[in-house]
Amino acid sequence: MSTGASYTSVIDGVAATTAIEFFFLSCPTDAVVFLEEVCITQDTIELSEQLVLKLWRTATANEAVGTANTPAPREIGTSAFGGTTRTMLAAASSAVTTLMLREGQNILNGWLWKGSFEDPLLVLGPTAGVASRCAIGLHNAPAASTTFSGYMKFREISG
Repeated sequence: MSTGASYTSVIDGVAATTAIEFFFLSCPTDAVVFLEEVCITQDTIELSEQLVLKLWRTATANEAVGTANTPAPREIGTSAFGGTTRTMLAAASSAVTTLMLREGQNILNGWLWKGSFEDPLLVLGPTAGVASRCAIGLHNAPAASTTFSGYMKFREISG
């Protein structure tokens, strides 16, 4: 079995004042996607604050919501990702169909969820709907405007 093509989508210093969906990922119709790692950090806050981050499957098609994002291939010569990634969607853009991960943590620490190709955080399939889409978002609003950065790493394996 091929290990497929691996990609990284990045958020680079974007301010948020409300609950927000950092990433939306939609699988291509001819492949499987393994979500391997998600990291969200903040760049501006020096005070402790407890916030909740969630990862969920969604049936909502948000291919045109938020900001367009082109995933960077992690290997030279890899073709473009066949699915869709979006960043910084308004809160509740992607309805929660199946909650996969939920973690409250002090904002000073940030979040790092790590899986692997052998044990991914989430697997998305080519069937349209909940099996092919996921979102990662901040459940509650920060107390003050906060600048966030982060990334998600994933792998696409064509059929």
